Amino acid sequence: MGAGVCCVQKRLDFSVDWISENLAPIHSEHQEDGYGSSTSSFAPRAADVKAAGFGSHSSLSGHIRREDDFAEEIAFQIATDRRQQLIEAASLLPVLYEIRPPSPEEPAHTAVAVHRKTEVPRQLSSFRRPAGAAAQERMHSFILSLQRLSATCDALARVFEVFEDYMTLHVVSEHCSGGSIYERILERQYFTEQESAVLVKHMLEAMVPFHDNHLFHGSLTPDSFRFLNNSPHAPLKLIDYGIELKAHRWDAVEHVTGGPDLQNPCLPHFFETCKLVFCAPELAPPQQPRRKKDQPAAQPGADISAALDSLGANLYADPEVSGRDLLDEDLLAHVLNEHSDWVEEQRMNHDISADYSKRLEVADIWSIGAIAFLLLCGYPPFFAPSRNAILGRIQRSEVAFDPPFWSKISEEAKSFVSGCLQQSCWDRFSVQEALNHPWIQRLADSSPSGSMFASFMLNLRRFYRTSLIEMYVANIIATKFRREELQDFVRRCKEIDMCSTGFFTASDLKHVMVALGHPQIGEAISVRFLQTFRHPGESYIDYMALLDSILLRQHRIFEDELWRHFQRVCQSNGRCGDDGASSSLSINDLGIVFSDPVIVGLLMQEIPESPGLEEASVCHRLQATLHAHCQARDLSRLDFRGLASLLLQQLRLFVPRDISITSDSDSRQAGGVPITM
Repeated sequence: MGAGVCCVQKRLDFSVDWISENLAPIHSEHQEDGYGSSTSSFAPRAADVKAAGFGSHSSLSGHIRREDDFAEEIAFQIATDRRQQLIEAASLLPVLYEIRPPSPEEPAHTAVAVHRKTEVPRQLSSFRRPAGAAAQERMHSFILSLQRLSATCDALARVFEVFEDYMTLHVVSEHCSGGSIYERILERQYFTEQESAVLVKHMLEAMVPFHDNHLFHGSLTPDSFRFLNNSPHAPLKLIDYGIELKAHRWDAVEHVTGGPDLQNPCLPHFFETCKLVFCAPELAPPQQPRRKKDQPAAQPGADISAALDSLGANLYADPEVSGRDLLDEDLLAHVLNEHSDWVEEQRMNHDISADYSKRLEVADIWSIGAIAFLLLCGYPPFFAPSRNAILGRIQRSEVAFDPPFWSKISEEAKSFVSGCLQQSCWDRFSVQEALNHPWIQRLADSSPSGSMFASFMLNLRRFYRTSLIEMYVANIIATKFRREELQDFVRRCKEIDMCSTGFFTASDLKHVMVALGHPQIGEAISVRFLQTFRHPGESYIDYMALLDSILLRQHRIFEDELWRHFQRVCQSNGRCGDDGASSSLSINDLGIVFSDPVIVGLLMQEIPESPGLEEASVCHRLQATLHAHCQARDLSRLDFRGLASLLLQQLRLFVPRDISITSDSDSRQAGGVPITM
């Protein structure tokens, strides 16, 4: 490791010396606004300025090249000098960058990475690698395309470096610090339809290089875009590329009978209603059947067990530990069609496979149409208080321009939104057709003058507040609550939800947190969101979708911690390869895992507290189950994914003696060995 660090340091020193000798510093003086008397806070690109009548743009280039450009050049030159291969080892990441974890209001998979030599901040996005070899190859190909496209397109955040290990892919990209679309709009006193058209045009332009290369995003939301910096005319950039969804789909296609469910992605943003609402019908999960009102109440803990059972089968793509013996015929046919389409795409040129590509590309057009709808009235087109109701509205695709919210919006804007939100993917606009639409071409010059109705800001503030609460509470609870506390959380939620609707208000959520002994969380909800975004109307929270989102985050946290300590134990016991990492372990060496007190403590945290349940007994049972699993399959080694999956399956079977959970998983045999309490 020391030699590797030394080589990295030499490359860094060389790069910085080269930059200081060859790049002249850029002055940071702010130039005078070149857009005349326009009060717009959004930056039309050069082509937009003339069309929208923003006035002279002689100083447009002065706004684009600011002090941030020099920092960008530094990071780019360092990355270029170091780039001897497409993807480097994740062990280099903490050597090169200082990682600053995200706040609870930010996505858990993103962070700010500050370069240790240049102190240039970058965005770090981390994703689970797909399990299959073919899926990993497709991911590497996609990353290569991203690096190439982002280097030439101003609408995309530039991808500088990529790191990976056995579990995770880390993408270091341009840090866009200018805030989200929500924040920019809500800072203002008014907002016009013309400005909506400018923003939507920028989003479409970001999709052009994707679709021209037969790529797609698949999960666009307003949070997928950020402004480059705090300048009033900072460009809007696409900062995420839908990598998580692609990895899920690639794994599902590769592992037809044992992998994740193609139609039900276990990804956090599919359980956050304020993100799910922008998903196209062909990529959205199916609507779940309604529960009967006269259905008997579930026993304590059954909600947690049911949620874990529904999520658990999709969290791993390893056929050996999937636990799914039967496959739905419709799902099998759907996956086989996906696989055959992909094989055909590899055999034929892009022109012949264009129909396959379009089916996924126009999902991005749907999402942009839903975002445009939001930017015209303040609320999304298919929003509802519960996740299941949203899925039903998406599948029906019934778009309504309700008065009075749409009374001041032009017919061209309604035509554009309708063309994007067609239920059939074949009837939707392509990206070029959307860009050529009169509303985009003329930047809504036929729209009524003046600001939107006051209801626009109220609606948008309410929706944004709900999205922040969903993310904040899921991130906080995932790190603070154990399994039995989640059971208490669901019980309290159902007590408040006397009509069994599945949702309640943010104020109700605050009271639940206080009742559970977490007044600081309740106070944070009040201070950060309810008071900061004060206005008439409540934010509604689907607490069962919130539970799924929490469980997914806890699963990711458990995996990350177990992986980190697994590497530490393997390194300290000489079980690593030449690269200093280990992705598998001999079954004869399992004892070194269960003898580590940190790993044992991590495993015990996954078990609800129960009198008389000792660490030694738990470890003995787990180790015996792992040995039996490997012997039944004639395995001499167990890879980390299989190890983590089996451990989680078995830990779920350890339940408190005073809680009776009626679930199929209680009688399930793992590895051929029944677990008895």
